[in-house]
Amino acid sequence: MTDCRGRATVKTPAAARTGQRFPVLSAAACALTLIVGGATAAVASPAALTGVERAETAIDREYERLGGTDSGLGRPAGAETCGLRDGGCYRSYEHGGIVWSPATGAQPSWGAIRDAWAAHSFENGPLGYPVAGPACSDGICSQNFQRGTISWRPAAPATADLDIDNPENTAVVVNKERPLNPEDYAPEDLLSVDGQLLRAETAEALKLMQEAAAADGVTVRAISGYRPFETQSALYSGYTSQYGQEQADAISARPGYSEHQTGLAVDIAAADGACSLQACFADTPAGVWAAENAHRFGFIVRYPAGSSAVTGYAYEPWHLRYVGVDLAQAVHASGIGTLEEYFRLPAAPGYPAQ
Repeated sequence: MTDCRGRATVKTPAAARTGQRFPVLSAAACALTLIVGGATAAVASPAALTGVERAETAIDREYERLGGTDSGLGRPAGAETCGLRDGGCYRSYEHGGIVWSPATGAQPSWGAIRDAWAAHSFENGPLGYPVAGPACSDGICSQNFQRGTISWRPAAPATADLDIDNPENTAVVVNKERPLNPEDYAPEDLLSVDGQLLRAETAEALKLMQEAAAADGVTVRAISGYRPFETQSALYSGYTSQYGQEQADAISARPGYSEHQTGLAVDIAAADGACSLQACFADTPAGVWAAENAHRFGFIVRYPAGSSAVTGYAYEPWHLRYVGVDLAQAVHASGIGTLEEYFRLPAAPGYPAQ
């Protein structure tokens, strides 16, 4: 239970990292007021501290702020563990946990929301780290994460609203098993770069990347950007008529399944057009420069070499996908090549059987 100030007052049996559900006071008693609100504490990594200093880590301070052993988290159930994704650290308690990362600070998690986070692979999944503590209002409890929100109400399962499902979000994942919703989605904030339309944020990032490449003596041109549903449909139909559906599926996305339809994907080429839309583009100055630097501007090579069993497409060193600087740099630093693997999503080598 919680008191009217949001402090947990009733403890539940000890739980593993997946956690146990915390009961909350009914609306009649306290109108589901705020449970906790973890404030971001971007401090030096707890892993770098020892001895007396370690007692002052962000995780320890958050635990004490919540009430220490008198909080709903209960007593510590293990030592602090570091080495999580993106330099994160974690500590388990009897009824939940507190997780810390340099980008998000120390945040608590417990109960049904925590269970849902666990079902999405904790910080290794599409949600990333929590950016605030759980909070309740008007009978609904929720917690915000780096790339989505989990909501829960009593007597109902927790639900996750994921950025990877939202075509308006730069983290959206589109593949042969994840069509756009709606399938005829069309962005409204398009700008032109080299005559190619792109979402405004993507266009600005590409311009910055082109300027940086030019400063290094390399020209990077955009040769294909946004494609409306109708254009993709005509393109796919043409390939199907010419090569048959099996071959068409290997070289072109079906309408509603194309990254180009998001306005976040751009095909690039060298100034002289050498190896355009061919694997040998990777060996051109433009291809080499993009592979080494694109992440600094929010882009990833979406279909890397050797990943067709995951992405469903052959190596396309020219196909860049804008995901935002933070995510692009995190993917690059992880050494993981695809969004599917980074977010621990199922591989999408082909379309579901119809």
